[in-house]
Amino acid sequence: MGGEYTSVGATVLRSIQDAGIPYVLMTNGGGGRTEGQYAKEINQKLQSFGCDGGECPHIPDDRMILSYTPFNADLKHLKDKPVLIVGTPRAMDVAEHYGFQKAMHIKEYCCRHPTLNPFGTSGCEKDDCVINPGRGTSEEDFAAILVFTDPENFFEGIQVLTDVLLSSNPEKTEYEPNRRIPVVFSNPDLLWKAQHPHARFGQGAFRLALEVCYKARLQSLGLGEQEIEDRLGDFVQYGKPVVSQMRHTKQALVAQEQELGCKISKYYVIGDNPHSDIQGARNMDQIAEEKLDTRWSGILVRTGVYKDGDDTAGADVVCDDVLGAVKHVFQEHKNELKLKSKKSSVSLI
Repeated sequence: MGGEYTSVGATVLRSIQDAGIPYVLMTNGGGGRTEGQYAKEINQKLQSFGCDGGECPHIPDDRMILSYTPFNADLKHLKDKPVLIVGTPRAMDVAEHYGFQKAMHIKEYCCRHPTLNPFGTSGCEKDDCVINPGRGTSEEDFAAILVFTDPENFFEGIQVLTDVLLSSNPEKTEYEPNRRIPVVFSNPDLLWKAQHPHARFGQGAFRLALEVCYKARLQSLGLGEQEIEDRLGDFVQYGKPVVSQMRHTKQALVAQEQELGCKISKYYVIGDNPHSDIQGARNMDQIAEEKLDTRWSGILVRTGVYKDGDDTAGADVVCDDVLGAVKHVFQEHKNELKLKSKKSSVSLI
């Protein structure tokens, strides 16, 4: 948790699997890996801890919900259309794995059009590429921009995405009034916990910066406030705590019911970020309450973004770590877990 692997994780996962509880590992990251690659890395980490002499738990690919996992199912209509991929270069591997046939990475686009970023490695005023920008055509007309991970270069991301939103051919036309394409973000987190002792800016910070600059650019072109707001509506968000992301997680859990022979009676979201994990649980619980459906609960842990004294975003329980959180869940459902059937009726995220 919080950017670090510990042996506690192996203990927790083994206890969940032994109890027959539906679960998924949900992250607002992914780092440009496929679900299979991410699961493989976790399984290798679990093996490295030795699992206290017991059998190490194994995480199947379908237990992984990455920030961009919903792109595969929800964006099928874009798989045969040109799309601009933003993020780490290996995000292209995920895009191809999902079946986006005409995807182009922002780095390749900038290489083809070096004048877009005057501060880029191929855009410096003394670079020959600026004098002779004939490295590619200017005919790319993207149907959407897909932000898989944080861009490696915020300036380049803001400048190029603004250009592409304004024009299908930025080198020739500054602004096309009738052009409207979506920008799909995979992670709304302003902050996240990495190896640094304090939280770092996340993809949410990039979206915030892009919105401010894009709005200012539209104002400079003379657009009115209402039209600007309409265009900002082309920004589509995935990732916790967005309901569309949480619904994908619920679908993955429900799919395990038949496999495990159980009926889910409550969903638990365990995480270290109040504004993504706990808010996600609250969003789903509100919907569940309105529809008289299975309820949701959020358990906050102190091993990441959250620190004592911070706003808990309405967490039902605060625990020291994920082990304490799972023990709480087991205690709450001890009667169910004592049944002769080892199949439980709760689910964990």
